[in-house]
Amino acid sequence: MELKGARILLTGGSSGIGKATAQLLASKGTELLITGRDEQKLAAVAKSLNVAYLAADAGKEEDIQKTFEKVDQLWGGLDVLINNAGIGKSYKLEELSFSAFEEIFRVNVYGAAIMAQKAVERFKKRQKGNIVNIASSAALKGYPGGSVYSASKFALRSMSQA
Repeated sequence: MELKGARILLTGGSSGIGKATAQLLASKGTELLITGRDEQKLAAVAKSLNVAYLAADAGKEEDIQKTFEKVDQLWGGLDVLINNAGIGKSYKLEELSFSAFEEIFRVNVYGAAIMAQKAVERFKKRQKGNIVNIASSAALKGYPGGSVYSASKFALRSMSQA
């Protein structure tokens, strides 16, 4: 895929893998919109890379809608969605709760799925597009305290294969 000029939405773009990905994509001449929950960090990254940004939580339906309104406003379409936003927390078995699963799955799985659904609406108009879901090695091999996180990344991996 030719990256120069590609219109790319990258969630979780203010730190870690997302920030490194944003740096690489910006250096390749893409049109880039990064999102994240921490507006200060996001704004600083966006300014340093000269890319667009939007403070948005990938696990909130209203923020997903707001994100795609911004995509439409900026570009009127989309070439690539990179679902990178994620929450990683460890829980001992005796600490597990419904709310722990809900919090992590809300971003790592549900949000990624709805982001993809919204991206596909735009891809269908052009009859092309790409989705990249960033998972983790935890999707392949669990670790002590990682039952919720590993399960979410396994779900994301499986969803990507489907």
